[in-house]
Amino acid sequence: MVEIKTKKQNTFWLWSNEIDFQKRGDATYWSPELVILEKHKNSISLNKVAQIKGGKRLPLGENFSENGKIPYIRTTDFTTGFINYAGLKNISEKTFNVLKNYQIYKNEVLISIVGTIGAIAVLDRDFEICNFTENAAKIVCSEKLNPYYLYAFLISNIGQQQLKRLAVGGVQPKLPLYGVEEIKLLLPDKQTQQKVERIIKDAFVLKNKAEEERKEADLILENSIKEFFITDDKKAFWRWSDGIEIIKTLEPNFWKKTISSKKHPTIKFGDIFNYKKGTEVGSALYQDNGIPFLRVSDLGDFEIEFGNSSKYINETLFDELMAEFQPHRGELLFSKDATIGLMAKIDTDVKQIISSGILRLQMKHKDFDPDFLMALLTNKFINQEFAKNSTGSVIKHLNVGKLSEIELPYVSKQIQGVISNKINSSLSKRQLSKQKLQEAQDFIENLIKK
Repeated sequence: MVEIKTKKQNTFWLWSNEIDFQKRGDATYWSPELVILEKHKNSISLNKVAQIKGGKRLPLGENFSENGKIPYIRTTDFTTGFINYAGLKNISEKTFNVLKNYQIYKNEVLISIVGTIGAIAVLDRDFEICNFTENAAKIVCSEKLNPYYLYAFLISNIGQQQLKRLAVGGVQPKLPLYGVEEIKLLLPDKQTQQKVERIIKDAFVLKNKAEEERKEADLILENSIKEFFITDDKKAFWRWSDGIEIIKTLEPNFWKKTISSKKHPTIKFGDIFNYKKGTEVGSALYQDNGIPFLRVSDLGDFEIEFGNSSKYINETLFDELMAEFQPHRGELLFSKDATIGLMAKIDTDVKQIISSGILRLQMKHKDFDPDFLMALLTNKFINQEFAKNSTGSVIKHLNVGKLSEIELPYVSKQIQGVISNKINSSLSKRQLSKQKLQEAQDFIENLIKK
């Protein structure tokens, strides 16, 4: 047997009776952890203890309905490991009648199988009827398999490794349903599975409480600035105007003039922040590990969220860029391209570089709280002002030159403090939720090692 050491100090057996090279010959497929799982006495294929079913795309010509009441879950609704129930799109009853054989029910597990593979979620709410996308598969567990245990197993390192090795295709990877069926599980006794379930449910409770506090903060903010947004109803739409880009939208409400109320003091964006744009390194210099190269897709809801599509650069390139493009503790990150207005706060000194679609916001006004500002700048009314100052029909780009002049409502320190406390508490609960998820993953990985 020949052993080769990799940079991560994992061992790959070039010749080994434990590896079936006729099945696959690449090293990552036969990582030591997966070999151990394959040989484990309690290892079992997923299709022995669950049913796997695919979803269905919307019928040709059908779209989501504002008046529809039937939720439709897309893979973008659960990329973070939790279903974003507030962001779900609805379909009409007519569309549902075509898709009625592709429903998902409470306690069934979702897995993304196209593009970004391996996002996992549990439907932990009881909808009367609910559909899901063809880009996902649902897993219906038998009595032997606890769905929350399965969820924890699939988000663990050993679960994610399997999903990557079972994927097929190049440009747009896909995990076929037969690949999902082949997933190997460690199936412990029911008591052990229930222990994992309790940890996962605790994580879900914390996540839900975090979302509630975030909504409370948004409500307080909107009530405090509602007088700022007075529109000129006499000029609801200008038929011919250089101030209107019809390629962007013809919706009259979008082009209503926002007038700063005399009752409400304002301050310009440029009077609150100094800001610097990131850089581009080119896809040829991307790596799968190393120093994080933050792109707009890595910015989530007030935090940085690394995923399967995240990119990295090497130490040498980082050293060249760090003086100008590394964000520092206390700064805010703000997306100016594509999805405009995503934000995160830098609260560590870890090495990372930001892309050109992100701005580093440096506080220069002492009357504002950073957590409050994240809530303010992501407010839907403020975001509409950013959209009006953006260009591009497919990919939006915020005009940085105009950004400094955008008027923002000046909110009292007292209200800022209330909102900031809500945001802080929400972020803390969100972090505790992630720690619970990690606890469940560590528990499972220790089971495999034993």
